[in-house]
Amino acid sequence: MRFISAGLLLLLSGCSSPPAITYYQLPAVVADNIATDTDESAPHKALFVEPIQVASYLNGRGLVLQLSEVELVMARQHLWAEALESQLQRQLRDRLLSQAPEYTAVLQARADAVRISVQLEQFHGVAAGYAIASGRFAMSNQPDSHAFRLRVALADDGYPALVLALGQVLQQLSEQIAVQLQKPS
Repeated sequence: MRFISAGLLLLLSGCSSPPAITYYQLPAVVADNIATDTDESAPHKALFVEPIQVASYLNGRGLVLQLSEVELVMARQHLWAEALESQLQRQLRDRLLSQAPEYTAVLQARADAVRISVQLEQFHGVAAGYAIASGRFAMSNQPDSHAFRLRVALADDGYPALVLALGQVLQQLSEQIAVQLQKPS
Protein backbone atom coordinates (compact mmCIF):
# COMPACT_ATOMS: atom_id res chain seq x y z
CA MET A 1 0.00 0.00 0.00
CA ARG A 2 2.87 2.38 0.79
CA PHE A 3 4.36 1.71 -2.64
CA ILE A 4 1.10 2.64 -4.37
CA SER A 5 0.76 5.80 -2.25
CA ALA A 6 4.35 6.84 -3.01
CA GLY A 7 3.82 6.20 -6.73
CA LEU A 8 0.59 8.19 -6.74
CA LEU A 9 2.30 11.06 -4.89
CA LEU A 10 5.12 11.14 -7.48
CA LEU A 11 2.64 11.07 -10.34
CA LEU A 12 0.62 13.95 -8.89
CA SER A 13 3.71 16.03 -8.14
CA GLY A 14 4.77 15.63 -11.78
CA CYS A 15 1.45 17.07 -12.90
CA SER A 16 1.88 20.13 -10.74
CA SER A 17 5.33 21.07 -12.00
CA PRO A 18 5.58 24.50 -13.60
CA PRO A 19 5.24 24.69 -17.37
CA ALA A 20 8.43 24.70 -19.38
CA ILE A 21 9.91 28.03 -20.40
CA THR A 22 10.62 28.45 -24.11
CA TYR A 23 13.15 30.98 -25.41
CA TYR A 24 12.99 32.67 -28.80
CA GLN A 25 15.24 34.71 -31.03
CA LEU A 26 14.51 36.51 -34.26
CA PRO A 27 15.38 34.50 -37.40
CA ALA A 28 19.00 34.83 -38.46
CA VAL A 29 19.97 36.97 -41.42
CA VAL A 30 21.47 34.95 -44.25
CA ALA A 31 23.64 37.09 -46.50
CA ASP A 32 26.87 36.60 -48.36
CA ASN A 33 27.64 40.24 -49.13
CA ILE A 34 27.89 41.73 -45.65
CA ALA A 35 31.06 43.81 -45.41
CA THR A 36 32.76 44.54 -42.10
CA ASP A 37 35.11 47.35 -41.22
CA THR A 38 38.05 44.96 -41.73
CA ASP A 39 37.07 44.19 -45.34
CA GLU A 40 39.59 45.96 -47.57
CA SER A 41 38.35 44.73 -50.97
CA ALA A 42 36.58 48.01 -51.80
CA PRO A 43 35.96 51.34 -50.14
CA HIS A 44 32.68 51.40 -48.27
CA LYS A 45 30.62 54.02 -46.55
CA ALA A 46 30.44 53.53 -42.79
CA LEU A 47 27.11 52.62 -41.17
CA PHE A 48 26.34 52.64 -37.46
CA VAL A 49 23.01 51.39 -36.11
CA GLU A 50 22.40 53.02 -32.75
CA PRO A 51 20.87 51.01 -29.90
CA ILE A 52 17.17 50.56 -30.66
CA GLN A 53 14.83 52.46 -28.37
CA VAL A 54 11.78 50.39 -27.49
CA ALA A 55 8.61 51.36 -25.65
CA SER A 56 8.89 50.53 -21.96
CA TYR A 57 6.35 47.68 -22.15
CA LEU A 58 8.75 45.88 -24.53
CA ASN A 59 11.65 46.00 -22.04
CA GLY A 60 10.61 42.75 -20.35
CA ARG A 61 11.79 39.29 -21.36
CA GLY A 62 8.36 37.99 -22.38
CA LEU A 63 6.86 38.19 -25.83
CA VAL A 64 3.93 40.60 -25.91
CA LEU A 65 0.47 39.89 -27.28
CA GLN A 66 -2.26 42.49 -27.75
CA LEU A 67 -5.65 41.03 -26.85
CA SER A 68 -7.79 44.10 -27.50
CA GLU A 69 -7.39 47.75 -28.35
CA VAL A 70 -6.38 48.47 -24.76
CA GLU A 71 -5.11 45.15 -23.34
CA LEU A 72 -1.56 43.85 -23.67
CA VAL A 73 -0.17 40.74 -21.97
CA MET A 74 3.42 39.66 -21.55
CA ALA A 75 4.05 35.94 -21.79
CA ARG A 76 5.60 34.25 -18.75
CA GLN A 77 6.80 31.06 -20.39
CA HIS A 78 7.62 32.43 -23.88
CA LEU A 79 10.67 34.64 -23.47
CA TRP A 80 13.24 36.37 -25.65
CA ALA A 81 16.57 34.52 -25.48
CA GLU A 82 18.36 37.87 -25.14
CA ALA A 83 17.33 41.46 -24.65
CA LEU A 84 15.05 42.56 -27.48
CA GLU A 85 16.99 45.80 -28.03
CA SER A 86 20.23 43.87 -28.62
CA GLN A 87 18.62 41.44 -31.06
CA LEU A 88 16.96 44.27 -32.96
CA GLN A 89 20.13 46.35 -33.24
CA ARG A 90 22.21 43.43 -34.54
CA GLN A 91 19.47 42.12 -36.84
CA LEU A 92 18.72 45.54 -38.31
CA ARG A 93 22.42 46.20 -38.93
CA ASP A 94 22.90 42.85 -40.69
CA ARG A 95 19.73 43.21 -42.75
CA LEU A 96 20.72 46.71 -43.86
CA LEU A 97 24.21 45.58 -44.83
CA SER A 98 22.80 42.74 -46.92
CA GLN A 99 20.61 45.23 -48.82
CA ALA A 100 23.15 48.05 -49.11
CA PRO A 101 26.48 46.42 -50.01
CA GLU A 102 28.16 49.80 -50.42
CA TYR A 103 28.06 50.16 -46.62
CA THR A 104 30.18 48.52 -43.97
CA ALA A 105 29.30 48.22 -40.30
CA VAL A 106 31.18 50.08 -37.63
CA LEU A 107 30.69 49.16 -34.01
CA GLN A 108 31.26 52.65 -32.63
CA ALA A 109 29.71 55.89 -33.88
CA ARG A 110 32.16 57.86 -36.02
CA ALA A 111 31.91 61.29 -37.60
CA ASP A 112 32.01 59.81 -41.12
CA ALA A 113 29.40 57.12 -40.42
CA VAL A 114 25.74 57.32 -41.34
CA ARG A 115 23.96 56.75 -38.05
CA ILE A 116 20.57 55.04 -38.03
CA SER A 117 18.30 55.52 -35.03
CA VAL A 118 15.03 53.66 -34.51
CA GLN A 119 12.30 54.19 -31.94
CA LEU A 120 9.83 51.30 -31.66
CA GLU A 121 6.43 52.08 -30.22
CA GLN A 122 5.04 48.64 -31.09
CA PHE A 123 6.71 45.29 -31.79
CA HIS A 124 4.35 42.54 -30.76
CA GLY A 125 1.63 40.12 -31.79
CA VAL A 126 -2.07 40.82 -32.07
CA ALA A 127 -4.58 38.13 -31.10
CA ALA A 128 -6.32 38.60 -34.47
CA GLY A 129 -3.37 36.75 -36.05
CA TYR A 130 -0.66 39.19 -37.07
CA ALA A 131 2.54 40.88 -35.93
CA ILE A 132 2.90 44.64 -35.91
CA ALA A 133 5.65 47.20 -35.55
CA SER A 134 5.39 50.95 -35.56
CA GLY A 135 7.60 53.87 -34.72
CA ARG A 136 10.08 56.22 -36.37
CA PHE A 137 13.55 56.01 -37.83
CA ALA A 138 16.05 58.71 -38.67
CA MET A 139 19.40 58.91 -40.40
CA SER A 140 22.17 61.34 -39.54
CA ASN A 141 22.58 62.34 -43.19
CA GLN A 142 18.92 63.33 -43.65
CA PRO A 143 17.01 66.10 -41.88
CA ASP A 144 13.66 64.31 -41.47
CA SER A 145 12.58 61.26 -39.52
CA HIS A 146 10.35 58.64 -41.11
CA ALA A 147 7.28 57.06 -39.51
CA PHE A 148 6.45 53.41 -40.18
CA ARG A 149 3.60 51.05 -39.37
CA LEU A 150 4.04 47.48 -40.52
CA ARG A 151 1.85 44.40 -40.25
CA VAL A 152 2.47 40.77 -41.22
CA ALA A 153 -0.06 37.95 -40.91
CA LEU A 154 0.99 34.92 -38.90
CA ALA A 155 1.42 31.80 -41.04
CA ASP A 156 0.27 29.57 -38.17
CA ASP A 157 -0.87 29.73 -34.54
CA GLY A 158 1.58 30.00 -31.68
CA TYR A 159 4.62 31.87 -30.51
CA PRO A 160 7.07 30.40 -33.08
CA ALA A 161 4.85 31.78 -35.87
CA LEU A 162 4.71 35.13 -34.08
CA VAL A 163 8.51 35.35 -33.85
CA LEU A 164 8.85 34.48 -37.55
CA ALA A 165 6.30 37.17 -38.44
CA LEU A 166 8.16 39.70 -36.28
CA GLY A 167 11.28 38.78 -38.25
CA GLN A 168 9.39 39.58 -41.46
CA VAL A 169 8.26 42.89 -39.99
CA LEU A 170 11.88 43.72 -39.18
CA GLN A 171 12.84 42.77 -42.75
CA GLN A 172 10.23 45.20 -44.11
CA LEU A 173 11.55 47.93 -41.85
CA SER A 174 15.11 47.31 -43.04
CA GLU A 175 13.91 47.55 -46.65
CA GLN A 176 12.30 50.94 -45.94
CA ILE A 177 15.50 52.19 -44.33
CA ALA A 178 17.64 50.81 -47.17
CA VAL A 179 15.55 52.80 -49.67
CA GLN A 180 16.32 55.94 -47.69
CA LEU A 181 20.02 55.03 -47.54
CA GLN A 182 20.12 54.97 -51.34
CA LYS A 183 18.85 58.53 -51.60
CA PRO A 184 21.54 61.16 -52.05
CA SER A 185 22.31 63.10 -48.90
